[in-house]
Amino acid sequence: MIQTKDFLSMENIDLMAEMGVAQPLDTPLTTLLMGRGLIDKETAPLVYFREKTLDTTEDISQVEGSETTVFQNSTRLPKNNYCEIFKKAVSVSGTAQASSVTGIADMYTSEMADRLVELKVNLEKAITNGVKNDGSATPFKRHMDGLFSFVDAGNKVTAMDVKPTETDFKNTVKKLWDNGLGSNGYVCLANADLKEVIDGFYNAQYNYNAPQGEFGLVANKINTNYGNISLMLDRHIPTGKLIIFDPNYVRLGFLRTPFSEVLAKTGDNVKGQVIAEATIKVLNSKALATLSLA
Repeated sequence: MIQTKDFLSMENIDLMAEMGVAQPLDTPLTTLLMGRGLIDKETAPLVYFREKTLDTTEDISQVEGSETTVFQNSTRLPKNNYCEIFKKAVSVSGTAQASSVTGIADMYTSEMADRLVELKVNLEKAITNGVKNDGSATPFKRHMDGLFSFVDAGNKVTAMDVKPTETDFKNTVKKLWDNGLGSNGYVCLANADLKEVIDGFYNAQYNYNAPQGEFGLVANKINTNYGNISLMLDRHIPTGKLIIFDPNYVRLGFLRTPFSEVLAKTGDNVKGQVIAEATIKVLNSKALATLSLA
């Protein structure tokens, strides 16, 4: 457990483990990637990575005894993304720190824990909806591209009506299968409105055996011919959209993992900040597909 004495005796405290388990329901994507260890250590604010595509030569049959003169290779398209700096700070007066507050053993520690949660929520928003900016113009802040910015144009599905159907949903999953990703374990992030619609697909297709007094159906996993999809509710997904992706092709990159440090004391207060510098990498844009309302 992080305690005030730790902050006062050390220059900074790494909060990677604490961030991984903080506020999981409000940060499903960040929690998923950190929980699966899909994390890289970056070395510069501009992160480069490669999108690998397998060779698609159709006819590789050969004449008996033929010489090998033709060779194939995977194409590796260069991609990049910026590391975005996230910072939250707190200042606690000496009086507040000395006061006894019911349920709070240490005001500074409590406030710093809250700032870490808020930072993780902001990171979740950026890795889903961010739009790249190199920070070269006012206000000189670097921003990363989020998941939606990496989706291949051919993987964007529009619902056939104002309300998506089960066919629309399956057509979105099929986009991933069509691209031959070699995986069938996908994740779907949806906002509340579309998640309710998806739950409604299966209202008449299940047997309900629940304890007395419990009612309602929530679809947590859907099996299709094109892969199995785990559904996660994410309040940060834009209204009228959902995204399905193969998590094996999505990684978090940290130039600076989340950490806290005490700032210089200049008066009757204790000041500190929580900082992280991170980005998201998509190793194959065809491993993402979106469904949008008409």
